Amino acid sequence: MWSASFSYANDTKAIGGVLDLRDWNPELESIVLLNGEWDFYPQQWLIGEQSNQQSQEEKAVSILVPGSWNQALQPRNDTPYGFGSYRLKILIDPANEQNYSLRFTSIRSASTVYVDGVMLGKSGQTGENGLPYAAENRPYTATFSSKGKNVVELVVQVENHIDSRSNGIAQPIKIGTKEAIEKDRWLSLTMQQLVTIIFFVLAVYALILNVVGNKDKRLLWFALLAVSILVAILVGSEEKLWQELFFFPYVVRFRLTYLALIGIASGLMGCVREPIQRTWPKWYPFLKIACLVSVVLALFLPGAAIMSLLPFFVAVMDSLIFISIVSIIRVFLKDWKENIFIMLSLIALASQMVWWTFTFATEVEMPYYPFDLIVAVICFSSFWLKQYFKVYADMEKLTDQLQRADRQKDEFLANTSHELRNPLHSILNMTQSILERESMVLTEDSRKNLDTVLSVGRRMSLMLRDLLDVKKLQESPPRLELQNVSLHPIANGVMDMLHFMTAGKSLRLINEIPEHFPHVLADENRVTQILFNLLHNAVKYTNEGKIVVRSEVRNKYAHIFVTDTGIGMDEETKHRALEPYVQGEYGKTMAEGGFGLGLSICKQLVELHGGELYFRSVPTQGSEFVFTLPIFDMAATNSTGLPEERAARMESVEALVAVTSTLYAIPLEKPVQQLVGRPRILIVDDDPVNLKVLETILTGEQYEMTSVVSGKQALSILDTKEWDLVITDVMMPQMSGYELTRRIRERFTLTELPVLLLTARSHPQDIENGFLSGANDYVTKPVEALEIRSRVRALTEVKKSAQERLQMEAAWLQAQIQPHFLFNTLSAIAALSEINLERMRTLLEVFNHFLQSKFKLHDHNQLVSIEDELDLVRSYLFIEQERFEERLHVIWEVEGSTDVKIPMLTIQPLVENAVNHGLMKRVDGGTIRIRIENKESHVEVYIEDDGIGMEEDKLTTLLEKTSGNSGVGLRNTDQRLKRCYGHGLLIQSKLGQGTIVSFRVDK
Repeated sequence: MWSASFSYANDTKAIGGVLDLRDWNPELESIVLLNGEWDFYPQQWLIGEQSNQQSQEEKAVSILVPGSWNQALQPRNDTPYGFGSYRLKILIDPANEQNYSLRFTSIRSASTVYVDGVMLGKSGQTGENGLPYAAENRPYTATFSSKGKNVVELVVQVENHIDSRSNGIAQPIKIGTKEAIEKDRWLSLTMQQLVTIIFFVLAVYALILNVVGNKDKRLLWFALLAVSILVAILVGSEEKLWQELFFFPYVVRFRLTYLALIGIASGLMGCVREPIQRTWPKWYPFLKIACLVSVVLALFLPGAAIMSLLPFFVAVMDSLIFISIVSIIRVFLKDWKENIFIMLSLIALASQMVWWTFTFATEVEMPYYPFDLIVAVICFSSFWLKQYFKVYADMEKLTDQLQRADRQKDEFLANTSHELRNPLHSILNMTQSILERESMVLTEDSRKNLDTVLSVGRRMSLMLRDLLDVKKLQESPPRLELQNVSLHPIANGVMDMLHFMTAGKSLRLINEIPEHFPHVLADENRVTQILFNLLHNAVKYTNEGKIVVRSEVRNKYAHIFVTDTGIGMDEETKHRALEPYVQGEYGKTMAEGGFGLGLSICKQLVELHGGELYFRSVPTQGSEFVFTLPIFDMAATNSTGLPEERAARMESVEALVAVTSTLYAIPLEKPVQQLVGRPRILIVDDDPVNLKVLETILTGEQYEMTSVVSGKQALSILDTKEWDLVITDVMMPQMSGYELTRRIRERFTLTELPVLLLTARSHPQDIENGFLSGANDYVTKPVEALEIRSRVRALTEVKKSAQERLQMEAAWLQAQIQPHFLFNTLSAIAALSEINLERMRTLLEVFNHFLQSKFKLHDHNQLVSIEDELDLVRSYLFIEQERFEERLHVIWEVEGSTDVKIPMLTIQPLVENAVNHGLMKRVDGGTIRIRIENKESHVEVYIEDDGIGMEEDKLTTLLEKTSGNSGVGLRNTDQRLKRCYGHGLLIQSKLGQGTIVSFRVDK
């Protein structure tokens, strides 16, 4: 395609030294090659002072251009060396007055061009006119005007005394308009420049990858390949780009060309070294020797000899390229997906070599063809990019694995810390409980031993907290509770905790922080943690002397110094001291205990406060750690003495408390009777030790506690009695605490049965999952006695408040007399007084009985017999039958008597609801059926009516608190039944057919 697009007109050939271009149209055919038979004058100059004036026709011989002059010189000089003149007469159309240009690409090895006797250009220096000979085969252009001419005489005088190859005019000479020749030259230059730039960038890219990457030698070989191709193009191509800027001696250009050829072969062989070694293991050393010998020959052979060795260098290069390609093909056949790009690149490079050889042998003339090299570059780049991305992907995979391993390590340490803290805090809580409960009977030694256990346990707890803090600090910085903090008492408290570690050492702990030292703005717990870690390290690495904590103020910051007389740190340890999981190692002795986390955590916590941590240390002389905290600035706080953000938050909380207090201060018309008995707590944990710890912590709170070891057991005993609180662990086999909470929420609301989760994790997502499952609160394990007691107390108060609300509703329900019911009943009595006095007296007696039952002062939390409840229902239905007469029919189906008790006002509201909202909505009324079935283990109560019924969507929301379709009586009855028996009302209804409301009472 390139040849067809840019081939030159070559139909007209020179014959007998004459080229007829009179039919040539320069605007259409653009460029013509001056190929054919030229007149050649061996060993003589046609122009100049040394020109022979004899008949030139007799001395001329015919010679093909382009081609070698060796045969033409042979009768007179049996070598390629000599000189001579080429002459060609060009016939042109006088009408085509143009500025024509001649383009000479390769004339060996010096030439001068004349047109009509006028010198227009030269390459090197011919020896005409007595001038010294100088070889330089450089492309050049000669331009002339055809104005007034129909014949142009072109004379090219050539001389060679250095190049041993076939000499003369080696490449075709082009003629065309000046614009056409310049355009052709520009295209060829541009293509060569494009390829050189690409290979230069590729070489630099390979070198950079080798420097900053993994030091792969193949990158260096690839850089050599790119540079060698670059040099071959710059020195040996048609335009010889380097000679546009620099002068290279003739022999040097040959040396560079041969070195580039060997560099191409060596670079390619180095890039595919491993396949060659596998394919040609015995020949590989000889290939390396051949490359080395070629390089030595190219550098050190004399000029005349080196120019005659072109076949040798071409043979070496072709052999190495052939071996490389064969090796790649074998590898390609084994794994073509992995090596497809390198294979394509080698094919493209081989194609370029074949093309160069073909154009050199056939003397095809066209602009520089770059595309095979560009394809080779793209494929090679793709191969290296693929390799790089593969390495990068492997590194990413390895990085992910390392990061995952690091996360797993942190998770493992955090989980281990949780697992250790649970039994540790169990020990601490049990020990504390023993000290509080048995303090009067314990001996002094026993109390001291238990105090030591508590002190060691608290120290271990702080160490385990370090592990958890590392995880938290990695995920997100903790929120600091900044406040006005005094440093003196904190230092005293930390020293008390660490005092037991000084046993057996001649070591004193000294607190030199003045009591009146300015307060700092900090998180008190975090400051305690920082001081504990620094002092713990100091005590651990100091056997004698003293450890002093002092402070001073500099530039509105408190500088706290922890100085010891311990073993100090060497330079290596100092550089790594603030990194996590690093412990001091001095000589052959390594510090015992700890995780190497304390200093790293201290640094992060100090920086979170806006301060810094630094230290000084000298081996065998001790260390001094210094951290800074901002001084508490009263000007930056309001009247509360707290930072503005915290004060604003506290004001909001106080306002909420005030509003809540006002609401709860509203007096009730009737006092509500308090709950009698201890709150019942159901504790669920698969670890019996944790159950025992919780029972021990809550013993003094007067709770009735039941412990089970699984969620399944918890569900099975929920119906056995009324519970005030469920405390459950989250991580349990078979059924987690989340699942247990969800199952509880299917039957009980948040206030009917609160749930407190015990979780070993305090991540926001874990807490969110707990609340989404229906928990009321959570406590992070290991539990602190004070915290768990406070939260249990608060949640049992929630249940108590819910029960009180139910009682208030029941009291209101009992006292409720709907005006229309009272009015209608009195109207019925008045009407009967005129028509039937006996019925009137009966109605009055029943109405009196009904009112007495309604206003009877019962403990609304107690249960009444079913017979008492049915007596109230009979009174109500009698009154309603007197009112509605034939519209209301009542059917009683009561199986014997039973001593089962139910909450007061359970059946009556259901019957009243059926009459008013079911039967009386129909014009002709209907029938209500009260059915009591006395089973062996329970009693079933049914209230059935054939009234208007309900739609399905209304039925599903009837008992929901958000429903506006049910009165307080129906919901209250359902909740009270659930509270007593664990199950409430069951409602079935069909629109237009009636409703059945039922419930079950266990015996």
